[in-house]
Amino acid sequence: MTSLLLSRLHLISLGAFLVAVGACGPDARLSVSAPVPPPLTLDMLTVTVRDGQRVWEWHGSDFRTTSGNDTPHTPEIATRTSGDAEVRFRLQSGEEVVSEGAIILPLRQDWRWGVDIHSATTDPKLQCFGCVGSRAFALAPAYRSVNRDSIWLVWGGNSISNPVVY
Repeated sequence: MTSLLLSRLHLISLGAFLVAVGACGPDARLSVSAPVPPPLTLDMLTVTVRDGQRVWEWHGSDFRTTSGNDTPHTPEIATRTSGDAEVRFRLQSGEEVVSEGAIILPLRQDWRWGVDIHSATTDPKLQCFGCVGSRAFALAPAYRSVNRDSIWLVWGGNSISNPVVY
């Protein structure tokens, strides 16, 4: 009887250990920020992320500011640790598509991607320390303002366990 009890305790302990080790495994994350100025509004924005297995969709009301970050942003999501993620945005006013586009990001272990959606004429990446890529998309003429004739997706990444501090 004592042997059986010790055996079960051993299996329970081993199971708890394996669960704990699994929870500390490799991780990958992604979030999106959208500092959109007038005449654009967050209500016009939809962002879809696909990592090959799952799909997330955020609308303007899902973008929030938090203490320490006044830029509207999504919650951080856990993605796969390999393959690609597609980040697609659409700005729409009624039936009119104001701008839309997509980028593909390589997923990897221990990596956090951040994607920013900007309205600008010049590449915002040029003023960003730590950004690794950018891509411009056409913006409907009625929604352009001074120095803002395109929508730019700008992205950067960092290690989760050993982040570079900029």
